[in-house]
Amino acid sequence: MLKMDCISKALVLALQYIGCDRSDDTHTEDDDLALAEELAALIQNSTEQEKTELRKIANELGLKNWSSEVGI
Repeated sequence: MLKMDCISKALVLALQYIGCDRSDDTHTEDDDLALAEELAALIQNSTEQEKTELRKIANELGLKNWSSEVGI
């Protein structure tokens, strides 16, 4: 993928999912987990420069373990 494609796709998918009209009948915890795994996979495929920026931002937000949790 081109530079920023992985991050952009992950962001769009996350925002679409968060903003969708969800109900317990159509969206389960398994759906939430599946999306989290898909987003992590996209982030894992980002460039090293992007991963460095993501780690920096996560640390600034106080999410010290975030990068290891998503596998970067």
